[in-house]
Amino acid sequence: MNTSTQELVNTVIKAHGGESASKFQNVKIHTNIGGLVWGMKGYENPLEDVIFEGSLTEQKSGWKNIFKEGYKSTFEPNKVQLFDENGNLIDELINPRESFEVHTVETPWTRAQLIYFSSYATWNYTTTPFNFLIPGVEINQLDSWNENGEILDRLEVIYPEGFATHSKRQIFYFNENGLLKRQDYWPEVLGGSSATQIIEDYKNFNGVNTGTKRNIYVLNDSDNSYNTDFSLVTIDILDVTFE
Repeated sequence: MNTSTQELVNTVIKAHGGESASKFQNVKIHTNIGGLVWGMKGYENPLEDVIFEGSLTEQKSGWKNIFKEGYKSTFEPNKVQLFDENGNLIDELINPRESFEVHTVETPWTRAQLIYFSSYATWNYTTTPFNFLIPGVEINQLDSWNENGEILDRLEVIYPEGFATHSKRQIFYFNENGLLKRQDYWPEVLGGSSATQIIEDYKNFNGVNTGTKRNIYVLNDSDNSYNTDFSLVTIDILDVTFE
């Protein structure tokens, strides 16, 4: 990583509250997640008014009230589980990533597959940009981008093998204050389709700056634009607690 890239990474980490974030081990998020993708996969509002709890130091997390009030799930990259309101294990998937190998955007998901996708995605969104610092990550600075008149700095981030995320290569866009405004990726579990996340309404929680309104749109790779007529996923973050 050259000096300019390192300076931008440092600015970005600081802007999001890196010094405060380094003191915490876990995060708890109250959120509403909607969008078109869930219906495409065969579910109606599976992540409405849910609680996400995750580790900030390793890829482990869980949902409360997923699919149904009282249901809970657990996630690790190699296993997901679903428990009913009485604590009984009702679904499990080992090595979940392998189950998506022939999937397209239209392929229905099992409950366990939905847990895997929503868990790794939310964990990544929550830990960005701090997950840039994990061992094995490669970071390259790209040319800046004009987003509707706003000049954004860009970082290409390549995650290591075995790291649960949308795609190994992702592109992150930051405003003049170092805050993340956009993220492009190509979700392997959706057949490598192109998507971009737009992040807005930053709020400070325990010293950490977090975008509380997020929309994921279809990305047009030919001109780097995106269509806001419909959202694949909508994320409204109601509260965050870092511990």
